[in-house]
Amino acid sequence: MTRHSMAEAQDSAASAIPAPATLMPEIPNLDLWRQSPHANITREAFRHWDTEDDKMIPETCSKCHSTAGFMDYLGADGSAAGVVDVKHSPDPAVAPGIACMACHNEVSQHMTSVTFPSGVEQEVFTPDVRCMTCHGGRASTVQVNEAIEKAGVANDDTASAEIEFVNIHYRAAAATRFGGEVHGGFEYDGQEYAGYYFHDRDSQTCNDCHSPHTLKVKVNTCAECHDEVVGDDKKSLQLIRTSKADFDGNGDTSEGIYAEIQTVHDQLLLAIQGYGKDVVGTAVAYDKDAYPYFFQDSDGSGAIEEGEAKFPNRYQGFTPRMLKAAYNYQVVAKDPGAYTHNAYYVLQLMQDSIADLSTAGSGVEMSGARPK
Repeated sequence: MTRHSMAEAQDSAASAIPAPATLMPEIPNLDLWRQSPHANITREAFRHWDTEDDKMIPETCSKCHSTAGFMDYLGADGSAAGVVDVKHSPDPAVAPGIACMACHNEVSQHMTSVTFPSGVEQEVFTPDVRCMTCHGGRASTVQVNEAIEKAGVANDDTASAEIEFVNIHYRAAAATRFGGEVHGGFEYDGQEYAGYYFHDRDSQTCNDCHSPHTLKVKVNTCAECHDEVVGDDKKSLQLIRTSKADFDGNGDTSEGIYAEIQTVHDQLLLAIQGYGKDVVGTAVAYDKDAYPYFFQDSDGSGAIEEGEAKFPNRYQGFTPRMLKAAYNYQVVAKDPGAYTHNAYYVLQLMQDSIADLSTAGSGVEMSGARPK
């Protein structure tokens, strides 16, 4: 080969080498994930600890509020599984929210069970077991009973500042879905509760109804079976009902199950407020956006005004009976999809709470049919 031809061959080979940018692997569904709450690192779920002294996510929170914490919990980072060993950073430079590697690692893809706060280990052989690990809540019947036992009060109607509100946390859809099998709500002795809600053959997993990357509800798939659903209008899902029973006692059996749940939810709050005022002697009101949600209603208006939703003004007159009902109120409040996840279970929880408060003099009775 002549020098001239050798030079041409070298130039040809060099021009065939791809630029560095084209060497990067294509990440499937990356743009979809970027649209999701999991990717939005400006949200409170990822910024809550910015004001902490060390600006680190505590071990008890890291499991579900950081990718590194989730992998730590799984043991996918080489640490012991089932526990978060260290605090993790929420710094946007190193913490991308709940990123691809959280769900797409060797350990998470071979999970076959999830342990709920009640201690129940539920076998799950579908990919959405990964979702349930964080969307199963942080409390249950067990934690409510433990809080009451720890306070050591005389009876169900003894108020004590030692009884603090127990919060299930947020978006506990898996706990709602499995219902009485995992005891996510407070379940009263002597009552039976709906277990796992089997929707239908085609809608069994979280990913059947939600996009696994954007997390958006696949409304169009619901329209295939439910005439009430219109196009991709998510609110039209609230018109669906499959029972002719009147669960809220208002006589309207044509409204969607969502409306039935909302009415009973409102009645439960009225029962809690009636009990607080007439039995405990301290008025109470609820604020959905301010921890710990139940506050002393100093002016008795039934609502939280400016200045009342402050931690020092938190409600400190809980009795065991009131705590159980308040916990169930929050269970429903923090699962906006409860009407699709397990409507009968949440109706049972609320109706039993209303009935229990009524026996002590709340002044509110439940007239609707209890689901069976």
